[in-house]
Amino acid sequence: MEELEETQAISLKVLGFLYLRLGFFDRAARLFRALRSFLPEDAGIHLSLSAALLENGEAEEALALLDAPPFVPSPATNPVLLLLKARALWRLRRNEEACTVMDAYLAGAAR
Repeated sequence: MEELEETQAISLKVLGFLYLRLGFFDRAARLFRALRSFLPEDAGIHLSLSAALLENGEAEEALALLDAPPFVPSPATNPVLLLLKARALWRLRRNEEACTVMDAYLAGAAR
């Protein structure tokens, strides 16, 4: 399979979301990693993979993913990204950085 059809991609994203909601974080991470290879520019897949990694205790990898494309140019415009990034930083005990990210989130929420 070289490409995913749109309906296939949507179905796999929903399955990954269900894995997250049901607590199957390892399965979700594997699925979102595979989806990322097919759709590398899909921000939703990056965010979902980051959430699965955080729940698996892989905060360092989640943070690295959140600091990579497609988010690098303007992360401040994505509140989900900011919340995931703050969680990753807190898990890594980088509390000052986490507070800075939360301040950016709250500033965006106030607008």
